[in-house]
Amino acid sequence: MIARAPPTAAETAYDDGREVRAVHSPLLLWLPLVLAACEPGRAEPSGDTAADGGATTPADGGQDDGGGTDGGGSDGGGSDGGADGGGATTDGGTADDTGEPTPTPSLTVEEIGDQDPDLDGWLFDPLAMHTIDLTLSPEARAALDASPWDYVEGSVTIDGVPMERVGVRLRGKIGSFRYLSGKPKFKIDFNQYVEDQRFHGLETLSLNNSVVDCSYLKEPIAYRVMRDAGIAASRTSFAWVTVNGATYGLYVLIETPDDRFLARNFEEPDGNLYDGKYVWYADGSYELLDFASGDDHLFQLEEGTDVGHADITAVSEAVAAWWGTGRFEEQLSTLVDMEQLHRVLAAEQWVGHNDGYAMNTNNYRVYFDPLDGRMRMVPWDFDYSFLNDWEWGMSWSSPRGTLASGCWRDEHCHAAQAEAVGTLVDSLDVTALLELYDEMAELTYGPMIEDPRRECSYASVMYTRDLVRPWIEGRGEALRTSWGL
Repeated sequence: MIARAPPTAAETAYDDGREVRAVHSPLLLWLPLVLAACEPGRAEPSGDTAADGGATTPADGGQDDGGGTDGGGSDGGGSDGGADGGGATTDGGTADDTGEPTPTPSLTVEEIGDQDPDLDGWLFDPLAMHTIDLTLSPEARAALDASPWDYVEGSVTIDGVPMERVGVRLRGKIGSFRYLSGKPKFKIDFNQYVEDQRFHGLETLSLNNSVVDCSYLKEPIAYRVMRDAGIAASRTSFAWVTVNGATYGLYVLIETPDDRFLARNFEEPDGNLYDGKYVWYADGSYELLDFASGDDHLFQLEEGTDVGHADITAVSEAVAAWWGTGRFEEQLSTLVDMEQLHRVLAAEQWVGHNDGYAMNTNNYRVYFDPLDGRMRMVPWDFDYSFLNDWEWGMSWSSPRGTLASGCWRDEHCHAAQAEAVGTLVDSLDVTALLELYDEMAELTYGPMIEDPRRECSYASVMYTRDLVRPWIEGRGEALRTSWGL
């Protein structure tokens, strides 16, 4: 497969102008599953044995929400975003004259500083379909059934290259979590049991099951938009997965934000990286994390040095001190890269990320860059993307995330956000995005048909795909309208 060059130019969409005040309910994360619908009359090709499942679909062809030019405030909350790295990000790897990836995979045990920055590029060719075979002992399977989020020892073979003693655990909580008896998300940690063991420099890999994203395409396109917006975001490809010889089907392969990710995206990769994803408790309750909400200690340090959350707390204290004062952008700019935050919020709105930072205070990481000490956001988990805000009872004129809502209440910050939306719309190459979408759709069509653990019906898959494409075509014009640009 030939890797595509990053897009560079722009295009448009539509908006019905409706505005809904935010509704904050634990049911929001389940709502798309309840609202799932299938397009009538779409027959499934013969030979497909997948179960009939629900689809999460943007209604009415992907029309949008209100970016709001009234400067209206929000009731706070929220998290997901994307962090800017200042370093180049690329989608692909090397290819021979036929366009097929040529590197020979190899197991590596080495320090991050000794690695070629693009050593793993071939693995994240967006049009690659890899094979990943996991092997777990009966004891390991039983342990995952009992404690799915704890690592067990197993082995993995990627494109024919075996690797022993790797950590394997399941991923997801509300919405996308599945046990081994179904179609679970996986995380593979190459150095969980062998210190410094890596696969082409990678410490970990994440596999998404697409039980929420029926199209299999929302996440790859959303991550691509983030990267094209100059935001440090994960690369993706696809994989056909088996476990102990049993077919688990088509997965989206996603780069995990770790030390190598930081080295690829930031000039100084030794800063603190925190996960802002919601905290899920054993009794089934959960807590969404945000700044100035009393949850600083719950942000999970993933890379860097433990400073007792002092960096997170500094941002929270500034948010609390300056929220609603009209000086939000001015005062926060010494702690937060506000220009990067504007791009993140604009890109989140472009991809309709209802379960992200601005709308739902979920699915985001933050990185404190040692170069200037300021915080940047890193996006994560876009299975609930390409959705209108009103589908979850939300509104972009009243975002929940305190960084977004504080910005909206500051005239200067709100104006800067409008400018960032316009810049993003002008810079995205919609033609290139549509070409990539069409190629991904063609690449994954056959594997989607053959996926025995696919939960979405064929009609749901095709209906969702039919809505994502016009969203890409028309999203720019929708945002122009909603922001009065």
